[in-house]
Amino acid sequence: MHDPVRFRLAGANGPVGLEGPLICYHNLAEAEAAVRAGAYGNVVAGAIPFDTELAESSLYLGWRTAEHRPSPRLPGRRPEFRADVEFNDAAIANYLRHIDDALTLLRAAEPELEKIVISRCERYFYDGVVDPLALFARITELYPNARSYFVEHLDHPGVYTMGASPELFLAKSGATITMTPLAGTVLRDTRLPESADRERARALLFDDKYLTEHRHLVDFMVKGLSAFCPDLDYPDDPELVTAPGLWHLGTPITARLLDPEIPVTELVAALHPSPAVCGVPQTGSRRMIADYEPARAYYGGLVGWIDSTGDCEFHMALRGLELDSHRSDLTLRTGGGVVSRSRIDTEFAETSAKLATMRRVLGIP
Repeated sequence: MHDPVRFRLAGANGPVGLEGPLICYHNLAEAEAAVRAGAYGNVVAGAIPFDTELAESSLYLGWRTAEHRPSPRLPGRRPEFRADVEFNDAAIANYLRHIDDALTLLRAAEPELEKIVISRCERYFYDGVVDPLALFARITELYPNARSYFVEHLDHPGVYTMGASPELFLAKSGATITMTPLAGTVLRDTRLPESADRERARALLFDDKYLTEHRHLVDFMVKGLSAFCPDLDYPDDPELVTAPGLWHLGTPITARLLDPEIPVTELVAALHPSPAVCGVPQTGSRRMIADYEPARAYYGGLVGWIDSTGDCEFHMALRGLELDSHRSDLTLRTGGGVVSRSRIDTEFAETSAKLATMRRVLGIP
C-alpha cells in the first residue's frame, strides 16, 4: 500500500517527488530548520500561500525521489465538466468592479497605487470521480516546457492545487541565486507564424506601459535581494518570454549570497508577495486584494522545495486550478497587473487567455 502522493514537480529541470512517511508543517521556518538539521528526510516540499498572514503553508518533509509512479486507473469514463454559471457570472462582475475601482485610484492626481494585480475565478462541477494524479499527468502532457506542480492541502486532504507555472520565483544552489520575474503580458496571435507574432509582441510589450509595470517588479526583487547579495547581474532591458497563449516580459537575475547559509525562509520573506502577484506599494495592494477578492490561498503563492543543504527551487503558483474531491468541483483562477494606462477590455482578454491554459486541461473550449 503506497502512501498518498502529496507533492510533485514535473517538466523543465526534471521531476521531483516525495517518499515517506512524511512529517507535516504549516510554517516554512520550522520546516526548513527540520530538513537542514538532517535528523529525518532530505527535502521539504509543498506550497506557500499568497498571504501568509491569512493562510498557512502545506509543507511535507521526506525523501526526494525522481520516480513518479503511475496513477492508478479509476473506474468509469472521463468526467465532463459543467460551468457553475451563477458563480462565474458573479466572479466576472466582481472582477470588473475591482478593476474600475482600482483604475480610479491609479489615475488619481496623487495616486495611492502604482500597480495592483487583480484576479478572477471560474468554477466547474463534475459527476463521478476525478483522479487528481491523472489530471496532473494531463497538465504535464500538455505543457512539457512549464514547471508543472501538484500539492495536496495539508489541512484538507482530498483538496489539491496543481498547474503549469511559467515563472521561476527563486532558485538557490550554494551561494548562487537565480530567478526570472515576469510582468507585462500580451496575447499570442495564432493566425501569424511564430516569428511574425514574436515581432508583433515585441513591438507591443516594449512600450512605456509594460516596461514601467515590469520595472516595478525588477526593482522590488533587486531591492529585496540587495540585503543578502553584494552583486546582482541582470540585463538593462527585459527579454521576451513565451508561455501557452501568451508573451511576457521577463528579466533573468543572478546573484551571489554574502552568506550561503542564509535561511531560504528569510529570502522568501523579503521577496514574497512580489509585484508580479500583488502590487505597488505592497501594503496597500494586499489590503485591497483582501477586501475585494475571495481568499487566494495558494493562488499567487509559491510551490517548490528546500533540501538538507539549503538549496531550493520555488515557482509561482500560477496557471493552475484547485480540485476539491469532496465538493466535486474545480476552481480556476488567474489575474493580471493593472496600471494607470490599463484598459478593462484588454485586462479581461488577458485573464481569459490565461484561464484557457487550464480550461484546455479540462477539455473545455
